[in-house]
Parts: sequence; structure tokens; C-alpha cells
Amino acid sequence: MTKRFNKLDGFTPLGRSVAGECPHCVRHTTLICTAHATLDGSGSEGDDLSVARCLVTLRCHWCSKESAYLRLVAIELKQFQGTYREVFKTTDLEQIWPSKTPRELAPEAPETAREVFAEAARAEAAGAFRLAGIGYRAAVEQIVKERGAGGKNLFDRITGLKDLGATQDIVDAFHEARFVGNDAAHDALAYSAEEIADIAELIDEAVIVLYVQPAQRAKMATQRAARRRGTEQPTP
Repeated sequence: MTKRFNKLDGFTPLGRSVAGECPHCVRHTTLICTAHATLDGSGSEGDDLSVARCLVTLRCHWCSKESAYLRLVAIELKQFQGTYREVFKTTDLEQIWPSKTPRELAPEAPETAREVFAEAARAEAAGAFRLAGIGYRAAVEQIVKERGAGGKNLFDRITGLKDLGATQDIVDAFHEARFVGNDAAHDALAYSAEEIADIAELIDEAVIVLYVQPAQRAKMATQRAARRRGTEQPTP
């Protein structure tokens, strides 16, 4: 089950506000559901549980632009005030407008890791989630290699990052990427769009901590040192 826009779950979501990131202005804000329609021919399974695809439109409260999603839902009939009504539960959510732009790691990340991550991001944007999972695992392997972690396999090297100053959150995030990549490569397990996106975001957050923030701190330290030198007065 997806957790993205989970407040859409329940009866008809029309007019309901949800929290999330707007794909237009890239702000975490609230969005209102302006349209929700079940697509014809999406099929059903069983007597009391059906699976359908719905077209959802959300309008951003910040920039007022609309975005569209294809929503896979499980529909269950539940009794409500003496009658049966359809209850929708989202199982997957795919952004279809605006078109997704493949992700990129920050320029401070190692070049090879950035290239591998970009290839995985293109697979993710194309809906090839198994390939994306394998690619994101490979990006983690390049980062771990650049950090100089030792070990006989990727598990040991990721775990060894803790001895090199990485936080437990980063170690856990990289292990998650390893799990997903292994599942895709060895068992052909298909993860949802949201689950793959979560792995990509975990890697991106780790790169910010490992590379971007240290670079920013070094730059500010250099600026402070230059300012101090500029205010020093020669001794008479």
C-alpha cells in the first residue's frame, strides 16, 4: 500500500485536501482534489473487492497549478447509514502530468555515482522499476567505494561506513537500497513507484549529508578566513 496522499482513501476524495509535494513548484504544501474518475474497463476481482484505476487531478494551494495522477485502488463495499458505499484504498499512485524529470544527485557527489544514479533515475522515470532498483543499488556501491569502506561484500562495506563517521540513518538507507536492488536482480521482485522513489530520496538525502553539507561548511570557513584576513591591520 502507498502512503502518498493517503488522505485520498475512503469515500470519494473530491474536494478533499492532502499534504504533499507539488510537482510544479516543488513545495511541500496542500493540494485539493478537483477531479476523480474511475476509468472504464479497469476490471474487478471478487464479489466484495474490486481493483480499479482512477484518474485524479490535484490543484496546488501554493501555485494553483494542477497535476494529474493514475491511481490504482482497491474498492470495498462497506455499510454506511443503512446502505452500501464504495470505499477506496490507494495501492499505487503514478504521476502522469507534468512529466517526470529524471532525478540527479548533487554535483558534490562522486562523478561515477552521479552517472549511475542518473541512469537509474531514467529507468525510474520510464516506469522500469526493477532496473531502477538495481541501478540505485549500484549508485550506493559507488558511494561506498569512494568513501573507502572495507569488507568482503556490499553488506560489510555499508555497515563499515559507521566506522568512517556515517550516521546510522545513512547506513540503514544504504542497506534499504541494497535490499531493493538484490530483490530486483535475484528474484525479479517488482516494487511500486513510490517504494522506488523512496529509495532514490534516501540516497539523495545521504549525499547531502556526506558531500553537500561538508562542502558548504568548508566554503563558509574559507569565506570567514578571508574576511578575517581582510580586517587584519598591519603592525606599525
